[in-house]
Amino acid sequence: MHAHFIRALSAAVAAGALFSSGSVGAGAAGAASTQGPPGGPVPAGFTAQSVTFVSASEGWVLGTAPCAAKPCTSVVRTLNGGRTWQGIPAPVAALSSPGQGQGQGVGALRFADSLDGFAYRPDLYVTHNGGSTWNQVRLPGTIGDLEAAHGVVYAAVRGSDSRERIYRTPASSDQWSLVAGLPAGPVLPSGGLPGPGTITLHGSAAWIFVGGHLYATQTGTSWVQEPVPCGAFGVDSLAAYDTQQVTLLCAGSAGMGSSGKVVYSSRNGGASFTRVGQAPLGGIGGGLAQPQPGHVFIATSSGATRIYASSNGGQTWQTVLTLRDGGAGLTDFGFTTATQGVAVEGRPDIGSHLYMTRDSGRSWSRARF
Repeated sequence: MHAHFIRALSAAVAAGALFSSGSVGAGAAGAASTQGPPGGPVPAGFTAQSVTFVSASEGWVLGTAPCAAKPCTSVVRTLNGGRTWQGIPAPVAALSSPGQGQGQGVGALRFADSLDGFAYRPDLYVTHNGGSTWNQVRLPGTIGDLEAAHGVVYAAVRGSDSRERIYRTPASSDQWSLVAGLPAGPVLPSGGLPGPGTITLHGSAAWIFVGGHLYATQTGTSWVQEPVPCGAFGVDSLAAYDTQQVTLLCAGSAGMGSSGKVVYSSRNGGASFTRVGQAPLGGIGGGLAQPQPGHVFIATSSGATRIYASSNGGQTWQTVLTLRDGGAGLTDFGFTTATQGVAVEGRPDIGSHLYMTRDSGRSWSRARF
């Protein structure tokens, strides 16, 4: 899986669904919630690492800010679609770097709804009151990826035997259990975690990569191993517009800041894929998002960070964002609605910014905290 995650968000917001691997949102779009803690000032010098939205209005960003006593982990919240932000309580845990498989702390954030939030990688801290308080929850290992939709949360966990396993819980409780019907993956590299983008959800449907194999369910109760058409290339990202329309990105032949990127499409939930086209070579691999039928985006980086867009399912492409940032990359890239999307450029230790689009991905601008 691609290392920078992209949480490819996929479709316009559907009630109770958080779109992952192509989507960064959950819940139905609508009026902002007043649940959760009262907001305070944004910490001075706040920089972003991870973003999550549950509607067009309500979202949170995990990051850090200079402070007198560590940990300096911070969380900010918006109730108006990122136009203004307020600080709220954060987990009392160190901020881990993206991809960190050892040590302690949290490096990513997902909310399932206005109340239920999950700060993870490699540890797990959970709130069920909108961030007023956070409690550490211990699973049988360290967490690499986590997504929520339709009132259910899935997590990809590296166990004590270094193998990947998938757990889930109702979003409003901490009743985690091993997902029946999914195998344990092969032994992961030393210190490695299941990568961002391992889990993609839409409503009750899920697509999960275990050991390079794709497993899918429409209901969460029975799982089928689906074909992966990448051949000599590797699977880099998957995005789901709905339970049936799924897009897959295969990447390979990397070198000199570029890689081959082949896009495949499925109209039957991943049971079969058809080759659609090839994306631009610039950038190593990438993460997909599919906010509307036929509208596909890839975020990629190497010497620079770019977003490519296609309005015909991946047959032809144009570049809609280029950041001359030395290849800092984009994380948590996806769309909460058909028009509103988000991504975090870089990370706090090298410099980071939250980018948003409100015009269906045609233009992207920095959010101000």
